[in-house]
Amino acid sequence: MINLEEQISLFKIIGSQLKTKVECIAIGGSAMMFYGVKSTTRDVDLVFLKIEYVEAVKKILFDSGFDERKNIRGIFREDEEAGKPVMMDGTETRFDLFLNEVIGFRIHGKILERVLELHEFGNLIVKTASPEDILMMKACTERDKDRDDAAEIMRKFNINWGIVLGETSNQTKIGIAAFPILIYDFLTELKDNYKIDVPKNVIKDLLKIAEERLKELKKKDKLIRVTKFKN
Repeated sequence: MINLEEQISLFKIIGSQLKTKVECIAIGGSAMMFYGVKSTTRDVDLVFLKIEYVEAVKKILFDSGFDERKNIRGIFREDEEAGKPVMMDGTETRFDLFLNEVIGFRIHGKILERVLELHEFGNLIVKTASPEDILMMKACTERDKDRDDAAEIMRKFNINWGIVLGETSNQTKIGIAAFPILIYDFLTELKDNYKIDVPKNVIKDLLKIAEERLKELKKKDKLIRVTKFKN
């Protein structure tokens, strides 16, 4: 586990060794620490939009004593190799380096527009994903700690449910076809087990989006396969 100060120190080391500017998006616990919602994290999750950025950061981490993990199991996709992060294990923390998507949740222009903070550490530029996008990415996993994090996000932030519904509809077309079902189950669990308030119309609309998408896929004779991420 590391705290915000330790995370910043690691970012400064990376930024000082990068030869050119590298941009990434902080998600998960890493972003939550910037927001002051979480005090420590085990995983530093970063999303990059260029493979050369991933490779550059991976090399610096390797040279700094991190080892690449090879046994990564489970991913949303017919091709299970798609979307897997590069995982770099250190003594106190692990870096998960994603390229363009997070467990099937595709990164695109609107997500970049919703970024709330930008931090510069030499040549490393770290943008923080919006609370809504962090929440939706958390829905793609089955880890208990992600449910804990999601509950905390919903307690601390006034979630814009219009963004969640709009992005859910979008992700069914560019990412995971079953995404509305996943986030429906996720939010229902948070409501039932964590006593988090989720507007009834949001649950209703998520089901509607899911039903419409399933009908579309059925007409095209396509099968939805759902495999949840584990590490």
